[in-house]
Amino acid sequence: MALPPIPAGRQDIDWRIDEITGTFNFQEITSEVHTVQIIPEYGGRRGFKLHERPLDDDTLLIYVGSNDAAKVPANRQSRVATAPTGSQVFISPRVGIVVVPDSVAIGTSYISQYFGCGSVKNVQNDLYIQQIALLEKLSRDGSLPMTGNLNMNSHKAVNLLAGTSPLDAVNFSQLTTVINNLANEANIRAAADNSINSQLNNLVRLVSITKSQRDYAANGSSGELGMEVYAPYNGLLLWRNTRTGVSSFGTYGNGDTPFQIIDTGSQFNFRWTDPDNALMEWTLIKYINP
Repeated sequence: MALPPIPAGRQDIDWRIDEITGTFNFQEITSEVHTVQIIPEYGGRRGFKLHERPLDDDTLLIYVGSNDAAKVPANRQSRVATAPTGSQVFISPRVGIVVVPDSVAIGTSYISQYFGCGSVKNVQNDLYIQQIALLEKLSRDGSLPMTGNLNMNSHKAVNLLAGTSPLDAVNFSQLTTVINNLANEANIRAAADNSINSQLNNLVRLVSITKSQRDYAANGSSGELGMEVYAPYNGLLLWRNTRTGVSSFGTYGNGDTPFQIIDTGSQFNFRWTDPDNALMEWTLIKYINP
């Protein structure tokens, strides 16, 4: 349950954290008034110390004045990270110190509005409240998102839960599982390829199939000429002597037949004796034996 607003911070409490839920219970402080004093911690600069550590965000507002009527834009002080001038202040939320310009008179009143995190004088608070510095980036329960990079400074992030969503981080065991699965998949595929190849090695592999026709009578009434080369592969010739109507495969005839198909070991040749048996059609299949 949210705590009700209070006019000034409390110096009698420890840090404002619920150890059961691990969450801070900030309380709004609406009208805490301080007068300017010398601040020894800052080498004699002028300013004041808040009663509680403020939540370091845009809810921390400081005005010149001593009552709520002074909380108007004209009196609001802007925050700087260097020595303040004019209507500026330097704030150290860790110790609750507000530094004002050196030109501001001692005793000048300022009214502050902020969310308190706990007493700045409590030793336990000093030890534990340092987590406030992380609240802009990360909360104990993970409710606040990171708004910047997290520098691990060469350290490990330990006890990381395995990621489940696309933008989650992954831990080492998840990466190891992925690597092992990829290695297993590669081995399975390699084994499958080898198994397939071992079966293919026992099969005849075709190189090419060509179909041709030639009338050797154009080269004379008789003679012997080459048909087609099959080397360096094996060759199977399917042929037809068109005018005689004779067809077969491979070699045919001898020196006494009207025509002859001759296998030289690297190509097929054709011998003809008359234009009437000189027209040939054939298909040559080139292949590799296992």
